[in-house]
Amino acid sequence: MYPLFGIINIEITLRGDVKVIKHIILWNFQEGKGSEEDKLKIKNELEGLKDKIPGIIKIEVVTTPIAGSNADIMLNSTFESIEDLNNYQVHEEHIKVAEFVRSITCNRMCMDFFSVDD
Repeated sequence: MYPLFGIINIEITLRGDVKVIKHIILWNFQEGKGSEEDKLKIKNELEGLKDKIPGIIKIEVVTTPIAGSNADIMLNSTFESIEDLNNYQVHEEHIKVAEFVRSITCNRMCMDFFSVDD
């Protein structure tokens, strides 16, 4: 049993090939938001968390979706463990960045999953 974000408990059997936890988020910008400055700030601040929060293997922020996409921005991050993802969620540096992101985005979608890829 692993606590997920301290709220949900999931029961899993870890196979030997599961290596990492993927944390993917998609957002749209609020009406009138999403300037190049906003995109750059989100990208730099989220990607900068890798050097500030332990357990992050990779953070990539995509701010230039291909035409036809139905999201404006994506966070693709990889963590060493569920515990590391949970710690990231409540870390003060993440909370600061998340407050800014929430102030200019809407329609957040999130998916966390076990992966063999890093």
